[in-house]
Amino acid sequence: MKKVKYISATIIVWTILAYSGCTPFSNYELNPNAPSQGQVSPTLVLTSVITSTMGAYNPLYGTNYGWAQNIASISSQQGDAGFQGYLGGEASFGWYSTLRDVMAMVSEGDRINTAAYKGIGNFFMAYCLIDMSMQMGDIPMSEALKGESAYNFTPKYDTQAEVFTQCLSLLEEADTILGAAVEKKVSVGANELLYGGDVAKWQKLVNSLRLRILINLSKKADTETAIGIKSKFAEIVNNPDKHPIFTSNDDNATFRWYDKENNRYPRFYVQATSDYYRIGNTYYNLIKKYNDPRIAVVAERTADAVAANPTASGFDVNEYGGVNCNDSYASIEASKNAASIFNRSRYCTPTGEPMIIVGYPEQCFNIAEAINRGWVAGNAETYYNEGIRASMENYGIAESTIASYLGQSSVNYGNSLEQILNQKYIAFFNNSGWEAFYNIRRTGIPQLQIGEGMANPSGKIPVRWRYPQQEYTTNETNVKAAIQSQFAGSDGVDDVLWINKL
Repeated sequence: MKKVKYISATIIVWTILAYSGCTPFSNYELNPNAPSQGQVSPTLVLTSVITSTMGAYNPLYGTNYGWAQNIASISSQQGDAGFQGYLGGEASFGWYSTLRDVMAMVSEGDRINTAAYKGIGNFFMAYCLIDMSMQMGDIPMSEALKGESAYNFTPKYDTQAEVFTQCLSLLEEADTILGAAVEKKVSVGANELLYGGDVAKWQKLVNSLRLRILINLSKKADTETAIGIKSKFAEIVNNPDKHPIFTSNDDNATFRWYDKENNRYPRFYVQATSDYYRIGNTYYNLIKKYNDPRIAVVAERTADAVAANPTASGFDVNEYGGVNCNDSYASIEASKNAASIFNRSRYCTPTGEPMIIVGYPEQCFNIAEAINRGWVAGNAETYYNEGIRASMENYGIAESTIASYLGQSSVNYGNSLEQILNQKYIAFFNNSGWEAFYNIRRTGIPQLQIGEGMANPSGKIPVRWRYPQQEYTTNETNVKAAIQSQFAGSDGVDDVLWINKL
């Protein structure tokens, strides 16, 4: 779960409204020692928003990568039941705190007559709302974000279908706003953390996120005709001049760390615990199947391999290995010498590995999947190969090695959706937040392991998170109405979300 401060939806509604709604209350908020209200650079607020969203994930040892079985803990002191045993708990409404800052950024952008901030604000609004909905289902939206209306301490919950529909509309509007800003050569500040103020890059990010959202709606493509999932996807892909999308890794939305105190790569500060983790077999088994050289970049040779051949040169996939995720600690500990630790020379550094939040490789695989499903015309194999190539280029793998890899029969596309999803999963290693897990939940590919360490009483991999407990105190009527309409009154981790139902 994201490491964000817990704030209930109703409390956040209060703070959002307090920020932007009522003049008498705002008078109480004025700080005589702070800059005058309405005189904050929107770029400074944007910096805070980028940091709180894209910097919210813990590389390598975050629960999202544990649940995707990229890595596994071999220490009961380090891997708690949430990480190792799929003990799904409460989600957080913490993104609403970020949305307060988003609204402030948009307001400040309006003050200086720069609409591009509204377009970027729409991106973050959709990003945060979609993520909360992907975890829980229905969430407060329409009544929670009316900053100019009367106070509402008990917002109703919008259905997941409504959330996705509205967020897609927000992104469509963002595409239009940012397109106009590109024509006017607008910048949102050279010091902006993500793209250095380049609104053309932000427009590409908006449309790449739209493709992600639409592919995540694949199970609804034939039934939710009002959303127009297939047609919207095709409209974006077929009209790159109007709806520009990523064209290379240079467009990736990437959060970076710097060699400065309190801004270094998180793994740099906890190098001593590196030995407590190993590569997971769900990931490694695919690496071995494809004889994939990316393992040599992200991991180290096993202790057994080093002992047998200390001076090995060249790449041998068998000198790497993984552990069975979700197994008992005793079993994992017993097999640790035959499993790889992550590459300390890459990850235990001040700058580590830049964190991709939305990337070009993922976009390539999303388009390949859409073509495979018949949503849009095109050559799925071309996008499939380009997704692999882009992922490998992110790791600095030589072109000759990439060409050799793509020439393998085991890697050949062969009109296989499973091949697309397997390669997409490999490309998600240690990036893109929860997307690897969300994709597995949607498609069942690759199949996650279930071992003796499963903490969920049902013995299943959880498919959602429960609503924050405080909602039952502060917004009981509406949260209970939401779980009744979705799950017949159950608020459990095994309840299937609307988005994942056929």
